[in-house]
Amino acid sequence: MKVIRWLLSFYIFGYLFYHLTPVFYTVHVNYALPKPAPLPYQKTCKVVFGVKTALDGGVGRPGSLERALEEKGIAFSLGHSIDYSPRIKRGYVPEGYGYRNLGGLTLFSYLIFEYFPKLITFSEREDPYGLLNPRDCKPILSDLPVLLSTPLGEFPSYSFVLGKRWNLAYPDCDSMLSFYPVVGRELSFSIYSPPRLNPPLDAPLPKAQLNLKVEGKKVLLLVYRDGRLSEIYDQPLLTLNLEEGGSYQLKVYSYKFKAFGFYFGLRFVGCLSEIRVRSF
Repeated sequence: MKVIRWLLSFYIFGYLFYHLTPVFYTVHVNYALPKPAPLPYQKTCKVVFGVKTALDGGVGRPGSLERALEEKGIAFSLGHSIDYSPRIKRGYVPEGYGYRNLGGLTLFSYLIFEYFPKLITFSEREDPYGLLNPRDCKPILSDLPVLLSTPLGEFPSYSFVLGKRWNLAYPDCDSMLSFYPVVGRELSFSIYSPPRLNPPLDAPLPKAQLNLKVEGKKVLLLVYRDGRLSEIYDQPLLTLNLEEGGSYQLKVYSYKFKAFGFYFGLRFVGCLSEIRVRSF
């Protein structure tokens, strides 16, 4: 009985620690009126990388992957050895963050404090990649291997392999110039640099206006300029005028709750990098 109480106490402590960390503290929060101009209509283009099937050294069937992509509204799975279908295409897999970057302890904590408790209570589960704290804004890979494939399905399923993560193709599906990772929530953005909407980001811009929208509440936006944290916004909509010269990066997190300047339970949602504005 004493052992059971000890294990239960250990589990409760671990559960609270898992869900309340990481913690972010700030003494000042900025605010910007979310009135973007112009207001473009954009269809978000979702792309995934690194998914394995029997076509390219994996175990799972490409037909199962194709159905999972359609269910999740993902336009393309890129990086396969052949063009199997309009959704499953050949191509290179960029350098990015895969499941190995999470680490074994993080994945184990996710399973026992997030996945299994919400599985048995039929609750919606967070994506494990929300536990990332990426330094660089690289694409996210859906490279969890399928271990078993049968006529009834895969284990783990492609729904689990894909999770709730993708990469936004910038500026659209026709000209995918760069990719930005998104985890767990819908995210959309546009960049306006007069006189052009969504200009190429491989050259410095004279100035720019960033319009960002994140699904849901409890969203923390961290704006970096030349590698240093410069502004913090506690809001899901943001219009940001970038006029001072420098290299800008934006990181998006969700949080569980806040108190006295502390933000508890941060989870990575996405990032934008690198928007360069030239100084005069």
